[in-house]
Order: sequence, then structure tokens, then C-alpha cells
Amino acid sequence: MLEQINDILMDMAFLDDPPSLEDKLKDDLGIDSLKLVELIINLEECFDITIEENDLNPQNINTVGDIVNLASRYTGGQL
Repeated sequence: MLEQINDILMDMAFLDDPPSLEDKLKDDLGIDSLKLVELIINLEECFDITIEENDLNPQNINTVGDIVNLASRYTGGQL
């Protein structure tokens, strides 16, 4: 799962290397609120999940680790 998330983030943020879990989405990767929506859609399609609206508070999604934790909750914690 981490590899797929890294692939999505590398494509969206035009990175050559995978981001670290501590990297900030906005400050380090340039993912603004619009791109965050795109990221969530990509996660849902990649893992065949539907992320509930109450889990989409942008204040709680700041780092790559936050994205990994969010996706793992919906995929049964399989990293």
C-alpha cells in the first residue's frame, strides 16, 4: 500500500524519489486543497475504497503519514 501511495504522490508532486512519512503535503509537496481532493479520489480508485466525509477534514491531513494512516483505516491496515 505504501508503494502505491508513494507512486500517487510522486506523480502529483513531480517527485523523483518517494516522500518521507514526515513530509508536509502543502509545504514540502505543494499539494493544496484542490490537489488534496484529487489525491483522495486517486486513493479511492487505487484501493477501491470510499473515504467518508467526516474523515476528510483538511486540518487532520497534513503529512504523508496522515495519508497513509487514512488509507490504512479503509484497507484493513495493510501497509
